[in-house]
Amino acid sequence: MKKLSVILFMVLAIFVMSGNVNAKNYCFCMGLSKCNTPGAQDISSAQYDAIDFKKALQKQGYKGSVIVNQYATRENVLKRVKNVVAAAKKPDDRIVLFFATHGQDDGYLLTYGGGAVYYKEIIDILAKSKTKHVYVFVMACFSGTITKGLTSDPNWSDDAVKSGITFIVSSRPGETSKSIINRETTPVRHSVFGNALVKGFRGQADRDGDRKITIMELFKYVYNEVTMRMESDDPDMVQHPQMIGPSSEHNTVIAKW
Repeated sequence: MKKLSVILFMVLAIFVMSGNVNAKNYCFCMGLSKCNTPGAQDISSAQYDAIDFKKALQKQGYKGSVIVNQYATRENVLKRVKNVVAAAKKPDDRIVLFFATHGQDDGYLLTYGGGAVYYKEIIDILAKSKTKHVYVFVMACFSGTITKGLTSDPNWSDDAVKSGITFIVSSRPGETSKSIINRETTPVRHSVFGNALVKGFRGQADRDGDRKITIMELFKYVYNEVTMRMESDDPDMVQHPQMIGPSSEHNTVIAKW
């Protein structure tokens, strides 16, 4: 009887471990530096934020794509988001999305040529995912409006509200996001938020030194980096990254180094 119990325990352990091994990671990154939109200023850092974060994700085993500038049309953005959702077929799979572009305070992101992609559209697509491990990063002005919509907008679907997606965005609802770091003091090509995100993902966010980075560790690092950078580089401008998502995901490991 004891031997049978040991065998059953080993079989269960192998099953659990194989489930984790078989889990896959998927991503999509979008950066709009050249808007081709009347009245919209180009954002030189956006394409590099997207490209370099995609590289960081790729090193972690994430499979997916990055599109920038003229390829970042409304049609292409929504298509790539749907492709990622379709690819993640198992509950333990993970999805990471990243958007760097202009944002508006009424809840949408700008795409190439002036098309708008509303947060509601993105979230309603993600709500159909078979995995609940979904993380969305947004570098855009007024990006905190995504959290306002989730909690108070009656037009958002119930599925979207209950989807359990984790968002880390570059600013509060009423704040703009600084598009580029002061190159005189820090010679990098990223936005303030994008620079902190890439550095944090590559290991700087590891607060306890276990060579693993949880969602909460990443957010705390990004928040501290952005707020401190803004105070030193542009004290007249405030920017506070925000996170919204289920507490059950706070200790989820999103990267190792």
